[in-house]
Amino acid sequence: MTLVQAPYDFDKFKTLIDKFRGLEFTDEELNLFDVGTRGHFENPTTELLSFFLDPSKSHDLGDSFFIGLKSVVAENNILSDLGTFESVETEVSTQNGKRIDLLVETEKVIIIIECKIYHHQNNPFDEYTAFGNKRINNGSEDSNSKTLVKLVLCLNGNVSADLAEDGWHGISYNELVDHIETRLSKTMFDNPYNKWTLFAREFLLHLKGLNTMTDINANEISFLTENLNEFAQLSDYIYNNLMPKIGAKISSDLSASGLQNFECKVKHGKWYYYEPVIKFSNLNWTTGSDIVLWMKASDHDISHKINLHIGKQSDELVEQFKDLIGDALLKFKGETWYEINNTYWGISFTFKAFDLEELSANIIELMGHLNNLELNYRPTLVE
Repeated sequence: MTLVQAPYDFDKFKTLIDKFRGLEFTDEELNLFDVGTRGHFENPTTELLSFFLDPSKSHDLGDSFFIGLKSVVAENNILSDLGTFESVETEVSTQNGKRIDLLVETEKVIIIIECKIYHHQNNPFDEYTAFGNKRINNGSEDSNSKTLVKLVLCLNGNVSADLAEDGWHGISYNELVDHIETRLSKTMFDNPYNKWTLFAREFLLHLKGLNTMTDINANEISFLTENLNEFAQLSDYIYNNLMPKIGAKISSDLSASGLQNFECKVKHGKWYYYEPVIKFSNLNWTTGSDIVLWMKASDHDISHKINLHIGKQSDELVEQFKDLIGDALLKFKGETWYEINNTYWGISFTFKAFDLEELSANIIELMGHLNNLELNYRPTLVE
């Protein structure tokens, strides 16, 4: 029994794309912390918050962050006045080796702050409370009159009923940021050329963004549920139908081009999750060299790239290839690099428009030079 592929409905694909283009989805302003890979982890957030809370640090922002903390605590009717800042500590070890994220001390209070981003509120809060009380009782005579304030800094500003009953209070990142920004705006105005003002602004933008990372509006959910089938069909068409046909066309042209001792090997894949690639090489090579067609989706000015890799490279092989390619190197204006501990040399050619016949001709031309290098020059150069 032969299975017949159902025809693809291109009108549905176009409608799907038009729907996506018209979709209003949740977005956020990119900040410096989005560039790294650990920006949304709790430890870096805690360390930076500690740095900015301490007026004595080198940021020259004074007590802007601490005043913001005092303000949000007062507005939430937790305590009307925290007093004057004395110190802040991070990763404070309790009697049993557990760690308190932030411990702020003033002449009136000891503030325990637990910073939560995505984890559940299942820390040993009773142990934190015991530590705070012991710190007050074992401190100086002045410390004995201090009040223990216990805060959970989290996305929604809520704590469980059990924690609330035990005297813990929830504050959202957005609440804290709003109160800090009120004070910080004046500080920034008074000293606009302080480099730390930009960094502080980016940090606050990052804290605001923690909430929006999980925001999904109703339109986005509807788009997913109503169009997932069409998206699956479109994805299947691109990766399992169209790209294989492009690969087969180029493979056929390569095989018919009369290249020396050439048996075309084709391998399909994706780079950066969704950008289709097709790798072409000769089954008679044993070096890992290849030519890659890379369809570009992330740059509107680029249609595709052709990347050429010389495996087990050496300076002699690379220079020989440059001599072989000659004018083509100047025509394509390729960008070169080394990778995988300098075992591969690569060159990439960028194209703004896609023409299948021209693409195939370019790959054939490049493959002719690479095949010549692998079969005729490599054996003598590596002896």
